[in-house]
Amino acid sequence: MGIAMSAAVADVVLGMGEVGSTLFDLLISRGYECVGIDIDSSRNRNSDIDKSDVKMLHVCIPGDIPEFLRIIHDMIQGYHSLGAVLIHSTVRPGTAKRLQDMTDIPVISAPTRGVHRRFLEDMRRYTKFLATDKDITDDIRRGVEDRFKKVQWMSDTHTSEYAKILTDTTYYGWLISYAQLTKMICDTENIDYDEMWTFADEIHHILGNRPKMYPGIIGGHCVIPNLSLIDYPAVQDIHKINEIFRAHINS
Repeated sequence: MGIAMSAAVADVVLGMGEVGSTLFDLLISRGYECVGIDIDSSRNRNSDIDKSDVKMLHVCIPGDIPEFLRIIHDMIQGYHSLGAVLIHSTVRPGTAKRLQDMTDIPVISAPTRGVHRRFLEDMRRYTKFLATDKDITDDIRRGVEDRFKKVQWMSDTHTSEYAKILTDTTYYGWLISYAQLTKMICDTENIDYDEMWTFADEIHHILGNRPKMYPGIIGGHCVIPNLSLIDYPAVQDIHKINEIFRAHINS
């Protein structure tokens, strides 16, 4: 159960999908009074309580929607006591900087990490990476750090936005792509995939740089969609290989 609500709320979570609803539960579990707001009103939580003293706005709406910046900017105008805006959504690099240019409220890039089936556990376990392009007060810094407990500040939002895409979802996609390629070769050459990969087991145990991945279809709403957020054609090979592999296993 959440804590009892008092006269005003400390945090608003905008977007109550998997990321937002899990973040909401995390903040409630750590003693922060929260309101959850979503375009689907059935997902709203505590939306009828007083929102006159909002300290933090947590953005969890899809980062690729055209109205992303406008929606957040409009929200900011309604909270006069707002201390910071945290963007947990995966966004096109440069988004936090563009929003910061639109407001004096500190904008903090706070990309989410974790596997959806154990999201709350992962949010509690993993370090929360944060970045801002604006000087923030000690009170705001302490407030953010208290909410996430284990944090690491990066040099700027440009770095943190690319970090989420390049070292998390896209890197994971590349590993699966290589598994897909090797599985297709194994099928063509009549080789047992699992037996072949035992050749790397000992090396991976010692060096940690030969991971064996499962060669399945890349689905979901992270790896493939996030490729469109950066303008580097080479990474689109993940999508191309995924479609080739899809045709292979369906042939």
